[in-house]
Amino acid sequence: MNKSVCLIPARGGSKRLPRKNARKLAGHPLVAYTIMAATESGCFDSVVVSSDDKEILDIAAQYGAQIDVRPEYLAGDTIKATQVLDEFLKRPENQEKWDSICMCLPTCPLRTAQHLIDAMNIFKANKSEIPFLVGVTKYEFPPQLAMTLNEEGTVVTPNSPAAYLNTRSQDNTPTYHPNGSVYLATTEAYLEKSTFFAEKMLAHILPAEASLDIDYEYQLDIIEGFLNHKKQGELN
Repeated sequence: MNKSVCLIPARGGSKRLPRKNARKLAGHPLVAYTIMAATESGCFDSVVVSSDDKEILDIAAQYGAQIDVRPEYLAGDTIKATQVLDEFLKRPENQEKWDSICMCLPTCPLRTAQHLIDAMNIFKANKSEIPFLVGVTKYEFPPQLAMTLNEEGTVVTPNSPAAYLNTRSQDNTPTYHPNGSVYLATTEAYLEKSTFFAEKMLAHILPAEASLDIDYEYQLDIIEGFLNHKKQGELN
């Protein structure tokens, strides 16, 4: 069979940035950038947007994705994306339909079709040994130098005082964090764990400029400026 599906979870509510998945960003709704990357990559037999919101579902259909109306009990702001994915894969009509599952978060609009192609190539070449892949980005500032603020907000304490014996960032071991660009797993492995995170995962590394994630208004403004600058450069 060897078929794959990309699920894009995009609910309508958002406390930090209201209606963010439908917000216009350099001419397109935010969710559209992820749809376009997934469909243009040619990596997936199905690209599906899961949402509880009619406007977002209409946008998804307009940009060529399949739509999936999320069950009402999975529409709250405490629901995890993996819960949505679990419910989707365990439906009788979807069981054993796909060999691999991909999840792309719509808040990572600078991830491109080529990024997804590269991630899928890594995954296909290694999934028999490691059936999980996560898109990651290098921390710009060493987390070894993290500090904790007291309740009054007046004093900071190093989490690891020993790390401050040498504060040259280049001497710290590089560490990475998930960026929301791509999560991949064999369907069998995912359903066994109900998560993309295992003791060992394949990594697809994106540069910082492609990993910008939108949770707040200022991030929307930054990425819009980046996209408009890129578009202007292509026209010149």
